[in-house]
Amino acid sequence: MNASIRAAALGAVALTALGAASSASATELRYAVGSPPNSLGDKAATRFAEKLSEYSGGDLTAKVYPLSLLNLMESNAGIRDGIADIATVLWPYFLSEYPEVNFSAELAALAELVDGDRQQVTLAYLGAMIEYVTLHCPECQEEAKAQNQVFLGGLGTSAYVLQCNKPVSTVEDMEGLRVRSGGAWWARWLTGMGATPVSLSINETFEGLNQGIIDCTASNPADMTQFGFIDVISDVTTGVPGSIFAFAMGQINADTWKSLSEEERKWVLHAGTDLSGQGIMDYFHDGAANLDEKAPARGIEIHAASDELIAKSRGWIEQDFEGLAASYEERFGVENTTEKRETLRGLMNEWLPRMEGVDDRDALAELLWENVMSKVDVSTYGM
Repeated sequence: MNASIRAAALGAVALTALGAASSASATELRYAVGSPPNSLGDKAATRFAEKLSEYSGGDLTAKVYPLSLLNLMESNAGIRDGIADIATVLWPYFLSEYPEVNFSAELAALAELVDGDRQQVTLAYLGAMIEYVTLHCPECQEEAKAQNQVFLGGLGTSAYVLQCNKPVSTVEDMEGLRVRSGGAWWARWLTGMGATPVSLSINETFEGLNQGIIDCTASNPADMTQFGFIDVISDVTTGVPGSIFAFAMGQINADTWKSLSEEERKWVLHAGTDLSGQGIMDYFHDGAANLDEKAPARGIEIHAASDELIAKSRGWIEQDFEGLAASYEERFGVENTTEKRETLRGLMNEWLPRMEGVDDRDALAELLWENVMSKVDVSTYGM
């Protein structure tokens, strides 16, 4: 072997060895997203992966699998069994496994009782809920632990509106209205308003509207373009029903979590705030664009709910809290529901001034890091 060939061969061996060492020292987490590529969920998970690599200097990374590794119905068992390291868990899909966090999610209607800028108020509740689940709810931690999981980051939509094929704005307009409900809270609200809740999956809702099977869907404004409702509706009503769909955008397999060093856990939690920041603000920004620009450009009429309808809705929300608490107590054994509700109300009030003027993902992520995730004791959290 001549000198030049021998030098090239040795160089190749050295590079191979260096690559193997780098590969051995880096850890890649598998992140399963139950929504398709380029969806809001995929974009949020991609942001998590980008920031995790940044915080760790490339030592800890994540590969995102949008709608390929686990779908939304498979996600809870998939994380538990280690098919994925991290995944989206829609808590309402797994009510019996997550009654504590579902109770906190259903209490999002607390935001509808607060006057002021709707984005600020809704963001305040989301901040409060993420703080509550992470730092103030040991029962929430225990039910995640029972599923071999650890909570990393929450996500929620902007406030729900009525997307209809007829004008709706008054108490009288609600009577007999057939509306697709997005969950138990909205089904109860519709019944309380004199409407008829209709059970349809989100994927069936477009045809339901198009064929006149339903008059409206109670959905967040971003869904107008996410699911194409903008093509089959003529009217939107803001101000009701309100509330939000809240869930865990990221939960990590507990065995994976325990295998990480304390520094690595901090990186994961820090990236979790970027996950929430991206996902939440995408919902708000897409929804605002739909209401302010895209729907009017299609000739869709935007109506504000009447004062009478909003007053009726608020009265119903106050009354529903008692029935909601009793239901969770009787069905799932959730205890101290009044104290938990007031804890969340107090946290929301603390978050209100923090959320004033917040309108971008980085500002929201920084608030969640400063006030929640940086306070987590990674030596005991999830252990």
